[in-house]
Amino acid sequence: MAGDETPSRTPREEWQRAALRRAVVPLVLLIAGLVVVIAAGGATGQIVGWGIVGVAATIAVSLVFLEVGYSEDRERAREQEGRGL
Repeated sequence: MAGDETPSRTPREEWQRAALRRAVVPLVLLIAGLVVVIAAGGATGQIVGWGIVGVAATIAVSLVFLEVGYSEDRERAREQEGRGL
């Protein structure tokens, strides 16, 4: 059936979707860490919660650097296509 076909996506749409999927992990960890911080009754729970938030922040910063690298790769590929290489 024609209605069952998924529309083809452009490369730009593909990398945007992939970037959004990667961003879900630190966001979920952030929320989980904040829930632990709020729900924890003692110092240990607070420390664990803030530790989870710290891991989420580390992953988020790492993903920013990854996306910068990917954007440089895409730019380099466009330049090579423009030169006919």
